[in-house]
Amino acid sequence: MKWILLFLAVIFLTVSGQASSNNELSKAKKQIDEPLRLKYEPSGSNAWFPYYIHSQQRKGIVPEIIDLILQRANIIGEEVALPAARTNLALENGDIDFDFINPAWLPADVPIERYVFSAPIIPVKESYIALTANAISLLTQKMKQSDHVQIGTVRGYYYHDDNLFQRVDFSSEKNLIMALQQRRVSYAICDDITAQYWSNVLSVPIVIGQSHSDGFLRIRLRKELAVIIPRLNRAINELKHAGVIAKIIDSYL
Repeated sequence: MKWILLFLAVIFLTVSGQASSNNELSKAKKQIDEPLRLKYEPSGSNAWFPYYIHSQQRKGIVPEIIDLILQRANIIGEEVALPAARTNLALENGDIDFDFINPAWLPADVPIERYVFSAPIIPVKESYIALTANAISLLTQKMKQSDHVQIGTVRGYYYHDDNLFQRVDFSSEKNLIMALQQRRVSYAICDDITAQYWSNVLSVPIVIGQSHSDGFLRIRLRKELAVIIPRLNRAINELKHAGVIAKIIDSYL
């Protein structure tokens, strides 16, 4: 009889353990799949063409793609418009839940462990730019000789090596090109496509020089939201495989 009771007890504990495990898995799955409401800042700056456009006709590559990702991931997004200089602080303070960033932009002293990143979404490349090829050819030599070379940058943006030069901040990419034209700076760092766009719009010929960073825009979330990374990545990969993301990018370029 003792052996029978012991056998029944083992079966009971095994079944109970499996039920408990299944309940935990079900709870975790529900947490991952249930609708969420998240605040985000998509713009970088209002002159970040074609990634963000302050227009009623089309919003830009980033807003169009993020709308589709959130919809497919069953997430309700609330757009919060912030100046570039306030976005990083807003993310740290929890005023927004995520933004878009290329991790290659981050300096070594930024505590990356505070955040989690989605799968790659949009390719981005930024370079040093100047008005003449001669100025570009001299830049490397100048930066080797001194860390006081003035480089035009966007206020609030990360630059992974800004300890190697002297930042001169402006409010947007458009103003970077204008600053070059007005000789307020001799060099700037800007996304290649954005620089070419504002160069054409403002009729300011520029030369794109050596690459400053190359990589992909990703969704950057506060670490406590890591549980939703799988659903975001699933949405991103589905849109990629369907060719939707590439089609949106091509429609702007």
